[in-house]
Amino acid sequence: MRINLRYRNLKTEENIVELKWDSCVAVGYTGRDQKAVMEHIKELEILGVPAPQKVPAMYWIDPERIGTSKVLYVIGKKTSGEVEFFLAKDKNGEAYITIASDHTDREIEKESISKAKQMCSKIIAENCWRVSDIRDHWDDIIIRAKIKEEDNSPEILYQEGPLREILLPEELERICGQDNPRKQGNIAILSGTLPLISNEIIFAKIYRLIMFDPVLKREISHTYRVFTLPDRS
Repeated sequence: MRINLRYRNLKTEENIVELKWDSCVAVGYTGRDQKAVMEHIKELEILGVPAPQKVPAMYWIDPERIGTSKVLYVIGKKTSGEVEFFLAKDKNGEAYITIASDHTDREIEKESISKAKQMCSKIIAENCWRVSDIRDHWDDIIIRAKIKEEDNSPEILYQEGPLREILLPEELERICGQDNPRKQGNIAILSGTLPLISNEIIFAKIYRLIMFDPVLKREISHTYRVFTLPDRS
């Protein structure tokens, strides 16, 4: 899989970067506070979501399901997004990140998280940052999701937090490399998400994803709309 994104360097010069990968994984339960992660797993079990076989959990998905679309087509009304960062490399092995949504089917998730992840394409922004440009203040980067339940609904803050709450990219690359079912090749990674501010999943129609750098005073944002297709037998 290959995708071209816009990259703005520290001199604010914009270029096109081609990212490429052979495999793609949505990683779950990636909080650096693993005690809090285990508590969250217990909460999900009460809601009927099965506990992962191991933590962090790795859900391998079709590498072609990553895109920058502004419309996400789904089946069923119980799907929702999760704000994350997306990590991939160019042909020279240089790592880049952008904001992303690991949109998931919540009904199927009760039976199989892997199948639930596979049901929905994953949305990323059209712009990216080079990891080396922000590595010295990585933990300070903020990611957030704002949503609207309907077109005329007020926008609400759904998720927000610093990257210090999620495992470092080097650690994600290490654990994903060990679990890679293809055993070789480049891996694109969806980082895992942050807790919901409302503590309740909302099946929203519009998602606005934001990655903000408080040191360099810049942000990446992307908005997408969920379009529900008929569910027919």
